Parts: sequence; C-alpha cells; structure tokens
Amino acid sequence: MKVIYIHGFNSAGFGEKVNKLKEAFGEENVISLNLPYDPKKAIALLSYLVERLKDDNLYLFGTSLGGFYAMVLASRYKVPAVLINPSINPALSLKDEVGKQINYKTDEEYEFTKEHLNTLKELQPSKEDLAKVKDKIFVYLDEDDELLDSRETADFFEGFYVKMFPGGNHRFQHMDELIEDFRKNILQGG
Repeated sequence: MKVIYIHGFNSAGFGEKVNKLKEAFGEENVISLNLPYDPKKAIALLSYLVERLKDDNLYLFGTSLGGFYAMVLASRYKVPAVLINPSINPALSLKDEVGKQINYKTDEEYEFTKEHLNTLKELQPSKEDLAKVKDKIFVYLDEDDELLDSRETADFFEGFYVKMFPGGNHRFQHMDELIEDFRKNILQGG
C-alpha cells in the first residue's frame, strides 16, 4: 500500500499527521511533498504522482485544501481518497485570502491571486462525477472545525462514508482514531 498525503493551504508536507501515517503504514510507503501554492502546479504534480502510483494499492489522504485536491484526484483517477476536514469549495472558502501570504510552516512568501481562485473553481468536480466514486471517498471531520463548517461538509457528502468526531478543530485532533477506523472499516472492509 502507498499513501500520498496532501497538505492544506499555507501548510507543508511535514508534521504530526504525516508522522502518524508513517508510523501506521511505514515511512517508505508515505509520500508527502511541500506542494506549490499555485493550484495548477499543485494538481499537475499530484496528478503525475497518482498516474505513476495508482496501481500500487494507492490511497490519498488530504487535509483541508489537500482534501479538495484528493477529492479532485479521486474523481479523475478513480483512486480511494481519505478527506480530513476537507474544503468542499475552496474557490469560496479562500476568497478572503487573496493577497500576500506567508506559509506558516515554511515561511515562503507569495501572492495568492484571483486566478488561483478561478483555477480552484475549474477543478471543482461535479456532484455527478463524485457520485461515480462514492465508494472510494471517505470523509473524516472534527465537529468543532472553526474554519470550515463540518455540518455543511457532512451534508455535501450525504450518502458517502462520513465519520464526525466530537470536538476537535480545523487541524484535526483525531488522527489515531481515523487510522484505527481506516484499518478496520476501509482496509478490511468493515
């Protein structure tokens, strides 16, 4: 099994979630990059990886904006994706972020533009396309996510595999429980 971990907006491919995935599935099986801030470049890089690894029992794990990217890739390549507090419409949820940015993990400075928002809008899979991969998308939410409305996300994924944990926050506080549930109900088929 191979895992691609996809980080969120202004984040990076290292940290506690990645460490827990490496502990659970083996460091050699988890790929986690610092993605370009430009959505076109990020999705191109991720697509390249997925195309090469999709036959290796590949699972995508994405958080926030990374959850959106994982959803796009699951729809495009029919690979399983675990979405953690995913952004379901980043063109809308990130509209107030247009302007100068500093990545809080890498200190990279860049400009987030309206063109980036337009790219995110273009990437948005349709409900019909998502319905075709309903059995490959697994959603994990922290109920008290302060940035993205967990109830709205749960409603968006009605009929999909959705597990909501009480409390928590946008950074997601239930990685151990997620991994346990993933092993029991997804890898072993419940």
